[in-house]
Amino acid sequence: MNSVNEALQLYPELAILVGIQTLWTFWILTDPLGRPEWLVGVVSWPEHSDALWIADRQHALAARLLVATPSGGIVWQCSGTLASTIDALSKLPDPGTPGAPCEVLKPGPFWPPARLC
Repeated sequence: MNSVNEALQLYPELAILVGIQTLWTFWILTDPLGRPEWLVGVVSWPEHSDALWIADRQHALAARLLVATPSGGIVWQCSGTLASTIDALSKLPDPGTPGAPCEVLKPGPFWPPARLC
């Protein structure tokens, strides 16, 4: 799956993010047995990417990643319920605008832990 419409069918709450930034792409990641494990959404900016991992409505994680440098890193992160995570992500200023996070909090590549929260 990489359709916004399919993601919205699973989680209508995503309409807030898609309304703010229409370039979101979504995938379902599966476990080794092929069972759906996470819905992952990504929107790319010139030097950053915003990512959202959804395990279920109680467990979600969002991060803004610096991708323009070789080492990269996390410049912002939020986890909690899907509703609270979407709310925090929707209030995050666009990269390069006043108030947008730009300091690397954790360098290097990022992948969410097995337990999102």
